Amino acid sequence: MAAQENAQGAQPERHAIGISFGNSNSSIAYTTVEDKAEVIANEDGDRQIPSIISYIDGEEYVGNQAKSQLIRNKDNTVAYFRDFVGQEFKSIDPTHSHASAHPKAHENTVAFTIKDKAEGDASTVTVSKITSRLIKRLVASATDFTGKQVDSAVITVPTNFTEHQKQALTAAAKEAGLEVLQLINEPIAALLAYDGRPDAKVSDKIVVVADFGGTRSDVTVVASRGGMYTILATSHDY
Repeated sequence: MAAQENAQGAQPERHAIGISFGNSNSSIAYTTVEDKAEVIANEDGDRQIPSIISYIDGEEYVGNQAKSQLIRNKDNTVAYFRDFVGQEFKSIDPTHSHASAHPKAHENTVAFTIKDKAEGDASTVTVSKITSRLIKRLVASATDFTGKQVDSAVITVPTNFTEHQKQALTAAAKEAGLEVLQLINEPIAALLAYDGRPDAKVSDKIVVVADFGGTRSDVTVVASRGGMYTILATSHDY
């Protein structure tokens, strides 16, 4: 029956999620049959998942399992890499990488040296590859949680992400087997969630959205008019 429907041009069923891709933590969410957004827990029961990947004894760990390696295996643990996506090494600020694997220059991009004993020689892993691996694990968690194969997503990005960084993030997601339906600025995503509440009274307004993250703080002024959002000003500090 499915083959017949495809032959007649029917669109295959799609399963999309939302990904909040943070420099410190990431979250994944989906819309329930009741049309409510629900944050998904990964296999460890975490709904706020550290954006960290660690390699030890030939195994890859993500989230809190990787975070626990920052003390005894920090040289093979990559953290706080989101802002490096799509950037040249000379443009990054590696300040927050002091407690994890240190970034290095690799073919005009950012990479990390992993020295996993089980793998023998040290290997160079680009920030694009690390990002792709994190996204792949987030998608796997969402697929396990929902019981449906996730194939697309809307992903949040900071307001200062350049077009090149957005393209790099989209490419990393594609490498993970995920189609990016849309990249949305973090403060806009926050407002959409707020205005989407059943009891919300949507009206024209100017709103200040404050985001105090693990490595940076962002303040954004947004105008909401007729259901459209426009960023008027933004500032961030590390």
